[in-house]
Amino acid sequence: MEYLAHIQRAIDTIEENLRQPISIGQLARKAGFSFWHFQRVFAAVVGEPAGFYIRRRRLTAAAEELRTTRRRILDVALDYQFESHEAFTRAFKALFHLNPGEVRGRRHFIEGLARPQLTRDKLHHLARQTAMKPAITRLGPFTLIGFEARFISAMSPDANNFQVIPPLWHALTAHRAELDPPLDPFSYGACRCLPEKQRGRDDELVYLAGVSAKPRARVPAGMARWKVPAMTYAHFTHRGPISRLSETINYIYGAWMPRSDYQRDEQGPELERYDDRFRDGGPECELDYLVPVIRRE
Repeated sequence: MEYLAHIQRAIDTIEENLRQPISIGQLARKAGFSFWHFQRVFAAVVGEPAGFYIRRRRLTAAAEELRTTRRRILDVALDYQFESHEAFTRAFKALFHLNPGEVRGRRHFIEGLARPQLTRDKLHHLARQTAMKPAITRLGPFTLIGFEARFISAMSPDANNFQVIPPLWHALTAHRAELDPPLDPFSYGACRCLPEKQRGRDDELVYLAGVSAKPRARVPAGMARWKVPAMTYAHFTHRGPISRLSETINYIYGAWMPRSDYQRDEQGPELERYDDRFRDGGPECELDYLVPVIRRE
Protein backbone atom coordinates (compact mmCIF):
# COMPACT_ATOMS: atom_id res chain seq x y z
CA MET A 1 0.00 0.00 0.00
CA GLU A 2 1.30 3.44 -0.98
CA TYR A 3 0.86 4.99 2.47
CA LEU A 4 2.79 2.17 4.12
CA ALA A 5 5.68 2.64 1.70
CA HIS A 6 5.84 6.33 2.62
CA ILE A 7 5.87 5.55 6.34
CA GLN A 8 8.49 2.81 5.86
CA ARG A 9 10.79 5.40 4.27
CA ALA A 10 10.41 7.55 7.37
CA ILE A 11 11.08 4.61 9.70
CA ASP A 12 14.20 3.67 7.74
CA THR A 13 15.39 7.26 8.04
CA ILE A 14 14.86 7.18 11.82
CA GLU A 15 16.86 3.96 12.15
CA GLU A 16 19.70 5.45 10.12
CA ASN A 17 19.77 8.56 12.31
CA LEU A 18 19.35 7.38 15.88
CA ARG A 19 22.64 9.10 16.73
CA GLN A 20 21.99 12.18 14.59
CA PRO A 21 19.63 15.15 14.97
CA ILE A 22 16.43 14.61 13.00
CA SER A 23 13.19 16.58 12.98
CA ILE A 24 9.62 15.50 12.30
CA GLY A 25 9.63 18.03 9.46
CA GLN A 26 12.52 16.20 7.79
CA LEU A 27 10.73 12.89 8.15
CA ALA A 28 7.53 14.36 6.70
CA ARG A 29 9.43 15.59 3.64
CA LYS A 30 11.10 12.19 3.29
CA ALA A 31 7.69 10.52 3.36
CA GLY A 32 6.22 13.04 0.92
CA PHE A 33 3.58 14.40 3.30
CA SER A 34 2.90 17.74 4.92
CA PHE A 35 4.02 17.95 8.54
CA TRP A 36 0.58 17.61 10.09
CA HIS A 37 -0.64 14.90 7.69
CA PHE A 38 2.55 12.91 8.36
CA GLN A 39 1.97 13.11 12.10
CA ARG A 40 -1.58 11.78 11.73
CA VAL A 41 -0.66 8.96 9.34
CA PHE A 42 2.44 7.87 11.27
CA ALA A 43 0.54 7.59 14.55
CA ALA A 44 -2.32 5.72 12.90
CA VAL A 45 -0.07 3.22 11.09
CA VAL A 46 2.70 2.70 13.67
CA GLY A 47 0.54 2.97 16.77
CA GLU A 48 2.38 5.86 18.40
CA PRO A 49 3.39 9.41 17.37
CA ALA A 50 6.67 9.87 15.53
CA GLY A 51 8.30 11.80 18.38
CA PHE A 52 7.51 9.03 20.86
CA TYR A 53 8.75 6.37 18.42
CA ILE A 54 12.07 8.16 17.90
CA ARG A 55 12.61 8.59 21.64
CA ARG A 56 11.73 4.95 22.37
CA ARG A 57 14.05 3.65 19.64
CA ARG A 58 16.91 5.85 20.87
CA LEU A 59 16.41 4.78 24.48
CA THR A 60 16.25 1.11 23.46
CA ALA A 61 19.46 1.38 21.43
CA ALA A 62 21.15 3.27 24.28
CA ALA A 63 20.01 0.62 26.79
CA GLU A 64 21.52 -2.15 24.67
CA GLU A 65 24.79 -0.23 24.44
CA LEU A 66 24.88 0.28 28.20
CA ARG A 67 24.14 -3.42 28.72
CA THR A 68 26.99 -4.59 26.50
CA THR A 69 29.73 -1.95 26.99
CA ARG A 70 31.42 0.01 29.79
CA ARG A 71 30.94 3.41 28.15
CA ARG A 72 30.02 6.32 30.40
CA ILE A 73 26.30 6.97 30.72
CA LEU A 74 26.77 10.63 29.75
CA ASP A 75 28.64 9.72 26.56
CA VAL A 76 25.90 7.31 25.53
CA ALA A 77 23.21 9.88 26.38
CA LEU A 78 24.86 12.56 24.23
CA ASP A 79 25.36 10.10 21.36
CA TYR A 80 21.62 9.44 21.30
CA GLN A 81 20.71 13.14 21.25
CA PHE A 82 19.86 13.72 24.92
CA GLU A 83 21.07 17.08 26.17
CA SER A 84 22.20 15.94 29.62
CA HIS A 85 22.70 13.00 31.97
CA GLU A 86 19.63 14.12 33.93
CA ALA A 87 17.34 14.32 30.87
CA PHE A 88 18.50 10.90 29.70
CA THR A 89 18.01 9.30 33.12
CA ARG A 90 14.54 10.82 33.47
CA ALA A 91 13.42 9.53 30.04
CA PHE A 92 15.09 6.15 30.57
CA LYS A 93 13.38 5.57 33.91
CA ALA A 94 10.00 6.70 32.55
CA LEU A 95 10.20 4.09 29.76
CA PHE A 96 11.96 1.15 31.42
CA HIS A 97 11.30 1.76 35.15
CA LEU A 98 15.04 1.34 35.73
CA ASN A 99 17.96 3.70 36.09
CA PRO A 100 20.49 3.49 33.22
CA GLY A 101 23.15 1.97 35.46
CA GLU A 102 20.85 -0.91 36.40
CA VAL A 103 21.07 -2.49 32.95
CA ARG A 104 24.86 -2.92 33.10
CA GLY A 105 25.88 -6.51 32.45
CA ARG A 106 22.34 -7.92 32.22
CA ARG A 107 22.13 -11.02 30.07
CA HIS A 108 18.83 -9.89 28.54
CA PHE A 109 16.94 -6.64 28.33
CA ILE A 110 13.24 -6.17 27.66
CA GLU A 111 12.85 -3.87 24.69
CA GLY A 112 10.55 -1.04 25.59
CA LEU A 113 7.17 -1.19 27.24
CA ALA A 114 4.37 -3.54 26.29
CA ARG A 115 1.49 -2.13 24.27
CA PRO A 116 -1.59 -1.22 26.31
CA GLN A 117 -3.88 -4.20 26.77
CA LEU A 118 -6.80 -4.45 24.36
CA THR A 119 -9.81 -4.77 26.64
CA ARG A 120 -13.13 -6.19 25.48
CA ASP A 121 -14.65 -2.72 25.75
CA LYS A 122 -11.96 -1.20 23.55
CA LEU A 123 -12.23 -3.98 20.98
CA HIS A 124 -15.99 -3.41 20.83
CA HIS A 125 -15.40 0.28 20.23
CA LEU A 126 -12.85 -0.42 17.49
CA ALA A 127 -15.26 -2.83 15.81
CA ARG A 128 -17.92 -0.10 15.71
CA GLN A 129 -15.51 2.52 14.41
CA THR A 130 -13.98 0.40 11.64
CA ALA A 131 -17.42 0.18 10.04
CA MET A 132 -17.58 3.97 9.64
CA LYS A 133 -18.11 5.31 6.16
CA PRO A 134 -17.95 9.06 5.74
CA ALA A 135 -20.27 11.30 3.80
CA ILE A 136 -18.33 13.39 1.29
CA THR A 137 -19.67 16.91 1.85
CA ARG A 138 -19.02 20.34 0.36
CA LEU A 139 -19.10 23.18 2.92
CA GLY A 140 -18.37 26.88 3.02
CA PRO A 141 -17.01 29.32 2.77
CA PHE A 142 -17.94 30.24 6.33
CA THR A 143 -16.67 32.26 9.27
CA LEU A 144 -15.92 31.13 12.82
CA ILE A 145 -15.51 33.44 15.82
CA GLY A 146 -14.22 32.27 19.16
CA PHE A 147 -11.18 31.85 21.37
CA GLU A 148 -7.93 30.60 19.86
CA ALA A 149 -4.56 29.53 21.20
CA ARG A 150 -1.43 27.81 20.04
CA PHE A 151 -0.59 24.45 21.56
CA ILE A 152 1.86 21.59 21.27
CA SER A 153 0.38 18.59 19.50
CA ALA A 154 -0.74 15.53 21.45
CA MET A 155 1.71 13.62 19.26
CA SER A 156 4.68 15.36 20.88
CA PRO A 157 6.40 14.26 24.11
CA ASP A 158 5.95 17.91 25.19
CA ALA A 159 2.21 17.96 24.44
CA ASN A 160 0.15 20.57 26.27
CA ASN A 161 -3.18 20.21 24.46
CA PHE A 162 -5.03 19.24 27.65
CA GLN A 163 -3.73 22.37 29.37
CA VAL A 164 -4.53 24.72 26.47
CA ILE A 165 -7.72 23.54 24.74
CA PRO A 166 -10.25 22.97 27.59
CA PRO A 167 -9.85 26.57 28.84
CA LEU A 168 -10.82 27.80 25.36
CA TRP A 169 -14.15 25.98 25.66
CA HIS A 170 -14.69 27.30 29.19
CA ALA A 171 -14.04 30.83 27.91
CA LEU A 172 -16.45 30.35 24.99
CA THR A 173 -19.19 29.19 27.37
CA ALA A 174 -18.58 32.10 29.74
CA HIS A 175 -18.63 34.74 26.96
CA ARG A 176 -21.22 33.25 24.61
CA ALA A 177 -23.66 36.09 25.29
CA GLU A 178 -21.18 38.57 23.77
CA LEU A 179 -21.44 36.91 20.35
CA ASP A 180 -24.09 37.51 17.70
CA PRO A 181 -26.52 34.59 17.30
CA PRO A 182 -24.70 31.77 15.44
CA LEU A 183 -25.76 30.74 11.93
CA ASP A 184 -26.15 27.05 12.75
CA PRO A 185 -26.70 24.87 15.86
CA PHE A 186 -23.10 23.72 16.20
CA SER A 187 -20.10 24.68 18.29
CA TYR A 188 -16.85 24.17 16.39
CA GLY A 189 -13.42 23.01 17.40
CA ALA A 190 -11.12 23.91 14.51
CA CYS A 191 -7.48 22.90 14.33
CA ARG A 192 -4.87 23.86 11.75
CA CYS A 193 -1.15 23.77 11.22
CA LEU A 194 0.60 27.12 11.14
CA PRO A 195 2.86 28.06 8.20
CA GLU A 196 6.41 26.97 8.92
CA LYS A 197 7.72 30.53 9.39
CA GLN A 198 5.02 31.28 11.98
CA ARG A 199 5.64 28.22 14.14
CA GLY A 200 7.82 28.38 17.21
CA ARG A 201 8.51 24.66 16.75
CA ASP A 202 7.52 21.94 14.29
CA ASP A 203 4.72 20.45 16.39
CA GLU A 204 2.97 23.72 17.22
CA LEU A 205 -0.67 23.98 16.08
CA VAL A 206 -3.48 26.45 16.62
CA TYR A 207 -6.98 25.61 17.86
CA LEU A 208 -10.15 27.67 17.89
CA ALA A 209 -13.27 26.96 19.96
CA GLY A 210 -16.04 28.98 18.39
CA VAL A 211 -19.34 29.30 16.55
CA SER A 212 -20.40 30.20 13.02
CA ALA A 213 -20.94 33.88 12.28
CA LYS A 214 -21.63 36.32 9.48
CA PRO A 215 -18.44 37.28 7.60
CA ARG A 216 -18.43 40.81 9.03
CA ALA A 217 -19.80 40.01 12.47
CA ARG A 218 -18.33 41.89 15.41
CA VAL A 219 -15.41 40.12 17.10
CA PRO A 220 -15.54 40.64 20.89
CA ALA A 221 -12.34 41.54 22.72
CA GLY A 222 -10.04 38.56 23.23
CA MET A 223 -11.61 36.51 20.45
CA ALA A 224 -10.48 35.76 16.90
CA ARG A 225 -12.10 35.40 13.49
CA TRP A 226 -11.28 32.47 11.19
CA LYS A 227 -12.36 32.51 7.55
CA VAL A 228 -12.70 28.93 6.38
CA PRO A 229 -12.66 28.54 2.58
CA ALA A 230 -15.12 26.42 0.65
CA MET A 231 -13.84 22.86 0.84
CA THR A 232 -14.80 19.23 0.43
CA TYR A 233 -14.84 17.24 3.68
CA ALA A 234 -14.96 13.60 4.65
CA HIS A 235 -17.65 13.79 7.34
CA PHE A 236 -17.36 11.09 10.02
CA THR A 237 -19.56 10.58 13.08
CA HIS A 238 -17.64 9.63 16.22
CA ARG A 239 -19.71 7.51 18.58
CA GLY A 240 -18.59 6.78 22.12
CA PRO A 241 -16.70 8.60 24.86
CA ILE A 242 -14.87 11.77 23.83
CA SER A 243 -11.76 10.20 25.38
CA ARG A 244 -11.73 7.81 22.42
CA LEU A 245 -11.85 10.42 19.69
CA SER A 246 -8.17 9.70 18.98
CA GLU A 247 -9.15 6.14 17.96
CA THR A 248 -11.58 7.52 15.39
CA ILE A 249 -8.89 9.84 14.05
CA ASN A 250 -6.43 6.94 13.83
CA TYR A 251 -9.03 4.94 11.90
CA ILE A 252 -9.53 7.84 9.47
CA TYR A 253 -5.84 8.25 8.71
CA GLY A 254 -4.64 4.66 9.16
CA ALA A 255 -7.47 2.68 7.59
CA TRP A 256 -10.04 4.73 5.67
CA MET A 257 -7.88 7.28 3.88
CA PRO A 258 -5.23 4.87 2.48
CA ARG A 259 -8.03 2.77 0.91
CA SER A 260 -10.10 5.69 -0.31
CA ASP A 261 -9.93 7.85 -3.42
CA TYR A 262 -9.08 10.87 -1.28
CA GLN A 263 -6.13 12.53 0.37
CA ARG A 264 -5.86 15.31 2.95
CA ASP A 265 -6.40 18.83 1.59
CA GLU A 266 -3.82 20.94 3.40
CA GLN A 267 -5.65 24.22 2.70
CA GLY A 268 -8.20 23.90 5.46
CA PRO A 269 -8.60 23.03 9.15
CA GLU A 270 -9.98 19.83 10.61
CA LEU A 271 -13.31 20.46 12.29
CA GLU A 272 -15.06 19.00 15.33
CA ARG A 273 -18.78 19.82 15.39
CA TYR A 274 -20.70 19.63 18.65
CA ASP A 275 -24.44 19.85 19.27
CA ASP A 276 -26.96 18.21 21.62
CA ARG A 277 -25.71 14.75 20.63
CA PHE A 278 -22.54 15.39 22.64
CA ARG A 279 -24.48 14.96 25.89
CA ASP A 280 -21.86 14.72 28.65
CA GLY A 281 -19.06 13.30 26.49
CA GLY A 282 -19.68 9.81 27.88
CA PRO A 283 -20.61 6.46 26.28
CA GLU A 284 -23.66 7.89 24.46
CA CYS A 285 -21.71 10.82 22.99
CA GLU A 286 -21.79 11.61 19.28
CA LEU A 287 -19.99 14.35 17.38
CA ASP A 288 -19.01 15.13 13.80
CA TYR A 289 -15.38 15.01 12.71
CA LEU A 290 -14.67 16.60 9.34
CA VAL A 291 -11.40 16.21 7.45
CA PRO A 292 -10.78 18.40 4.37
CA VAL A 293 -10.02 16.17 1.39
CA ILE A 294 -9.32 16.28 -2.34
CA ARG A 295 -9.47 13.52 -4.91
CA ARG A 296 -6.25 11.53 -5.09
CA GLU A 297 -4.38 12.05 -8.35
